[in-house]
This record gives sequence, C-alpha cells and structure tokens, in this order.
Amino acid sequence: MLKIAVVGCGYWGPNLIRNFYSLPDCQVKKVCDLSPQRLEHMQKLYCEVNTTTNFEEIVRDPEIDAVAIATPVRSHFLMAKKCLAVKKHILIEKPMASSSEECKELIELADKQQLILMVGHTYIYSPAVRKIKELYEKGELGEILYLNSRRLNLGIFQNDINVIWDLAPHDLSIIFFVLNK
Repeated sequence: MLKIAVVGCGYWGPNLIRNFYSLPDCQVKKVCDLSPQRLEHMQKLYCEVNTTTNFEEIVRDPEIDAVAIATPVRSHFLMAKKCLAVKKHILIEKPMASSSEECKELIELADKQQLILMVGHTYIYSPAVRKIKELYEKGELGEILYLNSRRLNLGIFQNDINVIWDLAPHDLSIIFFVLNK
C-alpha cells in the first residue's frame, strides 16, 4: 500500500486527491494546504483524511512514501528537495521548478536517492494523444517535418511563472511522447 500526501488543495490538488482515493493500492495519508477552509472542504469530501497547514509534518512523517505537490511554482523546488532528502517519491505538477537549474538539481537528487520524480504531464494519458502516437508509430502520419501547437483553453492565470514555463510543458511533453524523444 502506497501512503501518499498531497500538498496544495487549490486548483489541481483536489483532482489528485480524488484520483488517489480511487486507486486500490494507495492511501491518502495526509493533505496539506495553507488554507484551513480548503482543508475543511477536503475533510467534508473525505471524512477520514488527516489534514495539516504545516508542510514540515509531511516531511517528518516516516509513514509517507510519496508526496504529490500541487502548489504555486515558486514553492515546488524547496518542497520537492526536502521530500527527496528524506526519501519520499515525488509527483510534482508542471512546471517542475522555476528554472532549469532547479530541475536538474531535483533530478540529480532523485537519481542519487533512487527515487521516482515524476512531473504531472497529464495530456500524454489522453485518448487523443495516445491515438496520435499510435498513428505516428504505424507510419500513417508520414515523416514529421514541422509541428504547430495552439491552445483553446489557457486554464487559470499563473502569476508566479511566465506563460512559456506555464503552458509550454504540456505541448512539449505531448511532442516528446508522440515522437519517442
């Protein structure tokens, strides 16, 4: 049984919590957010969930195997680094951190600790993207010489990261996934 903590109950965290609750081999051990109101709402949805406003409780809890981080980008690096340092696997929402240097440091730390560090690139699991990959692998799309990406929905406005770091990771992860890069 994988015991997991979710940090951040704003825009995306509740989706992670719901999905973790639906997995038979996963137990949501603790949910963390700075807002007592958000935590109260999570307790109404999931009566047995333990909540905290103190991230350090997650770091110190030896029973927690993995941490899902769904907080503003400015906090990703330090939270992930603290969790990796105490041997907790990480699922982190995109972008992984605020700079490529921070991303590289997290990757190196996860590798050194032999831990999983996974960025939440959700679109690669969508049926449409899977179908495009299948068509590409069968050769039905021909040789790909040029790619263009357009957005129909920008989601919520992220004021702590620029638009490239906020939106491009989705498009790039799809491209890399489809092209096996």
